[in-house]
Amino acid sequence: MKLLTLALFLCLPLASSAESWYKWRGPAGDGISKEALPSSGSWPDDSLNPLWKNNVGTGFSSPVVHDGRLFLTGNANDRDTVYCLNIKNGKTVWKHTWDSKIWPYLYDGGPNATATIDGDAVYVLGRHGHFFKFEAATGKIHWQLDLHTDLKFKKPSWGFTSAPLVQDDCLFLNVGSHGIAINKATGKALWQSGDNDAAYATPEPVQLGDTGALIVFGPESCSAVIAETGKALWEIPWKTKYKVNAAQPIIADNEMFLSSAYGFGGALFTISDKGAKEVWRNQAMENHFNTCVLIGEHLYGISGTTADKCLLKCIAWKTGKTLWQQKGVGMGSIIAAKDQLVVLTDRGELIFAPASPASFSPSYRTQILGGKCWTPPAIADGHLYARNSRGDVVAVKLP
Repeated sequence: MKLLTLALFLCLPLASSAESWYKWRGPAGDGISKEALPSSGSWPDDSLNPLWKNNVGTGFSSPVVHDGRLFLTGNANDRDTVYCLNIKNGKTVWKHTWDSKIWPYLYDGGPNATATIDGDAVYVLGRHGHFFKFEAATGKIHWQLDLHTDLKFKKPSWGFTSAPLVQDDCLFLNVGSHGIAINKATGKALWQSGDNDAAYATPEPVQLGDTGALIVFGPESCSAVIAETGKALWEIPWKTKYKVNAAQPIIADNEMFLSSAYGFGGALFTISDKGAKEVWRNQAMENHFNTCVLIGEHLYGISGTTADKCLLKCIAWKTGKTLWQQKGVGMGSIIAAKDQLVVLTDRGELIFAPASPASFSPSYRTQILGGKCWTPPAIADGHLYARNSRGDVVAVKLP
């Protein structure tokens, strides 16, 4: 495996493009698009009606978009399917289906992990550990493996959820004690880290001193590991109810924010190759499974685990102080387009608002979906793509 250097971690994979949202939380992995939206007061009067609609089955994977194609997974009749859709009309270009129980444990079930596009390939992880490398244009299978039966990883309570992270010639997944590295050309494991329960967040790449590392948010701790070898540098205990550490760690310079729900809360740490030092900790932001966005010196996110009690909040990065909070979004999701918040409520209302620590003042809002909407949307080439739990997926053209 090639040496993972600072340049590697600062550069984007080959699939990157201003018009793409090719991996979980977008090109930079921060949930923020570089595309601009109208300023407050200049939105069109007519509603943003969906351009097309399709259905991909029950699930919670987020859309990924590149080179005219959109990828999503869903379940119907105890079979998982990955769909490749044409972004212009929503029609199916190709699909691949495999046997997979829907497993509706306390929620709808179906696949959770978001696919990752890398050049002419797309990597897809199913609920029960089926892992594929497809040719993005045709659906041809380059390789496949089963994390559970082939590599003996335990199935977590809510299924395998980690989106594949591509770096150089490697794929990283959050399974085992603190992750696994897989050769992306062959599907063979390069290193793996014990047989502890798999966790739900995706590994985050980070440069710690001279070391190319990964932050791996496990079921009971958060670890920094050397990307090339899997050796752990340090570990922070982080034991929450039901082992649900699902929101992404957010890293800015030499600082890292972690957050979990069920009354646990969040904390900011300074990090290095030597360890992590706590700066502050409180219960102001309790991310359940959807992650905050960091804009400037402020975190914007949804806090809570019960739909009628969840709050959209803004807190200060440096202190954890709550600056404002807003009811009515339920267990929805949040991304951003430059300095505009893009909120999809848990009932499918799309809300745009300036990212301001002063207040939450929506510029525009419109209903684009019904049903349960827990999955973050994606923005690519002037369009927004969103889905609900039953698999309805829509495209909306942004002004």
